[in-house]
Amino acid sequence: MTAPTDDDFIEVVDLSSALAALDVLPNGERVRKAMQLAAQFLEYAAYEMALEQSAGDVSEIIHMAARLDQAARRIDDTTVPNRPGRGQRKI
Repeated sequence: MTAPTDDDFIEVVDLSSALAALDVLPNGERVRKAMQLAAQFLEYAAYEMALEQSAGDVSEIIHMAARLDQAARRIDDTTVPNRPGRGQRKI
């Protein structure tokens, strides 16, 4: 999976290596780290949209990031079941 880094789609970032790095972690830690990374992406998006979007839209994204980060902090390794086939992700 790739994500565009600019409007021209000239340069892309390969997310496969990041996902592969997550796959080697224990299940609870993998879930927590993935949620924290998602929160960081949301914060980045809010920062980038701050000059062009309404304050309400920006604050909504920041709030989503904060809630996701809080949820990640609540995850305990014992609360996330270890399921077989954990590396089989459809993207």
